[in-house]
Amino acid sequence: MAGEEAPQPDISPPAPATEDGALQEPFQCCVCLDLLHKPIVLACGHISCFWCVHKAMHGLRTSNCPICRQPYNHFPSICQLLHNLLLKMEPVAYKRREHEVLEEERRLKIFSPQFGDSVLPGSVPSEDNSGALEELETSANNLKPSGSVGGEESLLPENGVGYGICRQVSVNDVLCGLCGKLLFKPAVLNCGHVYCESCLVGLGDAPLKCPDCESSHPGGFPNVCLDLEHFLEEQFPEEYAERKAEVQLQRVQALPGDSSSSVLHEKKGSKQSDSIDDYMLIEDDLRNIHVGVGCDSCGMYPLRGKRYKCKDCTEAIGFDLCEACYNTTSKLPGRFNQQHTPDHKFELDESQMLCRILLRSLPVDSQELAEDFLFEPLSDDQEDPDHNNGVQ
Repeated sequence: MAGEEAPQPDISPPAPATEDGALQEPFQCCVCLDLLHKPIVLACGHISCFWCVHKAMHGLRTSNCPICRQPYNHFPSICQLLHNLLLKMEPVAYKRREHEVLEEERRLKIFSPQFGDSVLPGSVPSEDNSGALEELETSANNLKPSGSVGGEESLLPENGVGYGICRQVSVNDVLCGLCGKLLFKPAVLNCGHVYCESCLVGLGDAPLKCPDCESSHPGGFPNVCLDLEHFLEEQFPEEYAERKAEVQLQRVQALPGDSSSSVLHEKKGSKQSDSIDDYMLIEDDLRNIHVGVGCDSCGMYPLRGKRYKCKDCTEAIGFDLCEACYNTTSKLPGRFNQQHTPDHKFELDESQMLCRILLRSLPVDSQELAEDFLFEPLSDDQEDPDHNNGVQ
């Protein structure tokens, strides 16, 4: 993803206010203050909309959570479990958000990932699809008003999602991908998959990797998503209490040396050492930082190290990979719904963008001297047309 090649969507409509002017929605985006749309969970556990996270990230250095200011360096994938949950709980409001976002995406020709339950199942957004917005508007108009869902009185506040019980949601909608039971203290990985915190701890001491898609989780151990945890406690009080007792019993029965609580403490304690801070901008070679460009597989943003650009992807946002993802056979889709296929060719980008920006900021008489210091001749392996990558 190359942020400098296309403008970022300005999708942040004002949120509806309560009678006293307060905004206290559990699934409300902390950036746009509206109902979450295509939610992304940061490693700290806080949730924001897909585009709100992308807009808030810094194109040159480490980004920070808008709530707790915890640093992060990767743009996570959408959490499909939360996406499906919100679609079930607030179909009318969620379709409204989808309408707003899709309209802006079509205008800027930059698209967020599409899912099977989107307004255009199986379709690819394009200029030729002129009836997309009309179809969505008709679909939204055919839905019942927000005061009535499925022929029953709404159990949720009119201005958003509440923690109250929602009959449209069942335990089967919120199961852990590892133990197959109701999520307990849910933690969301960079790839968007959700697991019980205790299940992730049980994976061992190796670098954390998603059991589902096998993608590596960068940085330290993820925090519990508190908004989702509170929802589960309210929605399924008996089942959640049973899961809590079950996990506590497992911890008591564990050997003292293998206590999952001590392992969890150690993993969380190593989080700071795993993160990349702003000092890297000083210590790292400036040629390794690609301003406003991210990896479309792991989400590293800005991209550090070698940047591989797809020569065949035609989307305005582009398709880029970091060196680690370029050398793997990841099956993760692009962060912006790019139609990348394994037969596409890559080239090594050595434009040294940050160096050129810094060079232009210097006085003219100093630029020639600085140019010899900042730049090196391009390597012979700038193009690698025979390399096919498994990312699609």
